[in-house]
Amino acid sequence: SVRSKNTKNILLKNLLDACIGAIIWWVFGMGVAYGDSGADTGNVFVGSATTDAGAFLAAGWGSSASQYNGYTMALWFFQYVFAAAAATIVSGAVAERAQLTAYLIYTCVITGFIYPIVVHWVWCDNGFLSGAFTAKRSLTVLGGCLDFVGSGVVHMTGGVAALCAAAIVKPRIGRFDENGKPDAMPGHSSPFVVLGTFIL
Repeated sequence: SVRSKNTKNILLKNLLDACIGAIIWWVFGMGVAYGDSGADTGNVFVGSATTDAGAFLAAGWGSSASQYNGYTMALWFFQYVFAAAAATIVSGAVAERAQLTAYLIYTCVITGFIYPIVVHWVWCDNGFLSGAFTAKRSLTVLGGCLDFVGSGVVHMTGGVAALCAAAIVKPRIGRFDENGKPDAMPGHSSPFVVLGTFIL
């Protein structure tokens, strides 16, 4: 929960997570996650953002009208929402302590590189942690893993990023007194907290 003076800031960051995340995911995030996932040619660690039709803009995706089919667009949107959710988790961890410019750079990095690489590892058929990995089975770790609705990929990636960010930016100013005891910092609005939880 944030104090009233920072409510607009946190709402803006979450909105920009969705907007910038969509652009970055369209340009190359989807390609890094799922690009070049062929059984024989795919990379087990990272997809290629420039060599596969799944790469979208970076590979010239969309040059043919036949590529705009319902399944592909639904898959892109479904995966984009997960990417935006992973990015948004950090906004609460750095609330009231991160400059907007630094936060937007972080959004681009996690949506375009960090999160898509983890997606490739677990959800792409060719990823080295994928339970569906068949082409290079000898390279999987412990036979692969099955991720239940993003609990590992989305929330673990966002949670680890949030932990690292919180460790870097330290506690909010005024959070602790001179003896190290926590001071009360009442939140701005309980309904906003509940609404944010439902949206996430």
